[in-house]
Amino acid sequence: MRSKPRTFCLRSFVSLALFFAFTSTPALSQLQRGRAKTSSAAQNKDIERARRAQAVDLLIETADKARLFDDLFYRARIQMLAADALWPDDEQQARAIFRRAWEAATAYDKAEREQQATDTGALPSSIEQVTDARDEVLKKVAVRDAKLAGIFLHDLLDEKDNKDKADANKSQPAPRTAWHYLSANGAYRLDLAYQTLNDGQTRNAVQIAAPLINEGVSVEMIEFILSLRERSANDADALYSQLLERAADPQTDANAVLLLSAPIVSPGLLVAADEFGSLQFRALRLAANHAAQQSIPANMQAAFFNLAASVLSRPAASSNEQLAIQDLMAQFYAIGRLLPYFENSSAPYAMYAPALRLRQNELSNQIEANHREQASSQFNTNSMTQTGATDPLRHYSEELARTTNPAERERIAIQMVKMATSFKSWDRAKRAAAELENEDVRRAALSFIQVNQIKDLTDAFKDEKENDYEGVAKFVREANVPPFAKAWGLAQVAVIASRKRGPQAAQHVTQILNEAESYAARVEQGTPERVAAYSSVLMAAAQLDPPRAWTLLRELVRSANSVEDFTGDDTGIDLTGDENSTDAGALHFSIGADVFRLEIIFATMAHLDFDKALAEARALDGHVPQAFAMIAIAKSRSQQEKQNSESRSQKPE
Repeated sequence: MRSKPRTFCLRSFVSLALFFAFTSTPALSQLQRGRAKTSSAAQNKDIERARRAQAVDLLIETADKARLFDDLFYRARIQMLAADALWPDDEQQARAIFRRAWEAATAYDKAEREQQATDTGALPSSIEQVTDARDEVLKKVAVRDAKLAGIFLHDLLDEKDNKDKADANKSQPAPRTAWHYLSANGAYRLDLAYQTLNDGQTRNAVQIAAPLINEGVSVEMIEFILSLRERSANDADALYSQLLERAADPQTDANAVLLLSAPIVSPGLLVAADEFGSLQFRALRLAANHAAQQSIPANMQAAFFNLAASVLSRPAASSNEQLAIQDLMAQFYAIGRLLPYFENSSAPYAMYAPALRLRQNELSNQIEANHREQASSQFNTNSMTQTGATDPLRHYSEELARTTNPAERERIAIQMVKMATSFKSWDRAKRAAAELENEDVRRAALSFIQVNQIKDLTDAFKDEKENDYEGVAKFVREANVPPFAKAWGLAQVAVIASRKRGPQAAQHVTQILNEAESYAARVEQGTPERVAAYSSVLMAAAQLDPPRAWTLLRELVRSANSVEDFTGDDTGIDLTGDENSTDAGALHFSIGADVFRLEIIFATMAHLDFDKALAEARALDGHVPQAFAMIAIAKSRSQQEKQNSESRSQKPE
């Protein structure tokens, strides 16, 4: 009789087991998916770390090899580029490589100076200082590490100082002028700050420029502050505030006040009085709605007007008659320009207005009528507008019209061709070429113009419809240009043609690429032009036909290996074969483009296949071109992994 309960218990147990089994399946599946997702994410991170480590190892390997280069310039440049590429992954190692690059650059500059002395028979100390290699390293370091750049800059400027002191104290601030120019060393430092600012490293640029406050008010520093306000008003205002503090001394004159007034009353216009008492104006190219037009903070405005009142109330102290005239005129104009601000009854510095009005009347009696009238008419000039663009070729046209000497006419006409071409003013360039009497020179000039038109094809047709490619192809085929330029032009035409869809369009693209490749094959072996031709066709194929691109890369490597002393960083192609001529009227046309740069080519191919690109880079014979290619490949890998990581982090869980 007890069998039933036992049967019931067994059935209950089975039912409960089945219940829990079914109800737990979704949870178990979710747990398994979660573990798989975590495992996949971990694997992705491991792969990313391994690939970035591979890129780091490649950069360190390249930098170590560069230490043994015989060419000091490339020893410095390759280590500099490797350090710059390594910086995002290993700052400490990159900093050490930057230091080695600096040592090599210093050695190169010293050797160049000694070589110049040997060539001229002069003493090394009498030769102008060479800083080419160090300039290059400094620019890269400044973007990455302002403190390290400051150390290098200090070393270089110390060297400049030692030479300048031997050459009559050139390192000291220049004699006082209307604009209060920086010393030569100061101008060098500020140029580095501008380069760093233009590279987008605002804080580093500020750190580099800040020591120039010690030289006092200068036109260059005011211009830098105004440019800086386009990027960071806070940083610009901090520098301006420091400059105001530095200006609070007896040496500050009325011209310094005029310069300091610009950020407040006329960001687009600087004014100063020269030693003859005449007003000089300097217009600045500033963006229409940039931060420099924003109001300077009230506390800084008050600091400026307090300083201005103190300086402008002083009697002219100079015993030099010309400087006295300059001081009087600068004071008179500065007071007239700023008096409306002082006479604002709500301003905290309004108390100075009566004294300044009295001082202005005193100055009016001491200044000649013509100077007084000139200054008075300009009191309200706080901006300057352009009435129209100046024709950049007008000077050459007038010279050409006046000149009868054939050699001089040729020189001017060639300059006009180059200038007009640089502005993409093709018709003006052709008209200038027509002025060339020598048929060979005229033909070369016209070819130069057409090569530049080919260079501009991608930009010129970036917004055009795909149907236009046939006309572009016809222009390239009929152009009187070297074969490398036809290959370059047709490669661009293939990209333009690829915008058209359909099987027939794809066939046309293939045909144009075939034609471009055939022109590249016609270029003489052992020349930079052949490398340039294959570079341009390869870059088009990388977009349109990757398998073809790898074939072209192998041919490019063979072509590069056949060029004597090929480095891979020289993108200039001589179109005349006369670049060594020293004749002032010599014919010399050349062209260059980034599409010829070895690092761009290998970065593009590394994006397609890292290992294949690296194998081709190692096939380059020259140590220098191989180094450029390997750095480009390593950078491509790091950037690609960074993008992949950012893309994964943005995906929803």
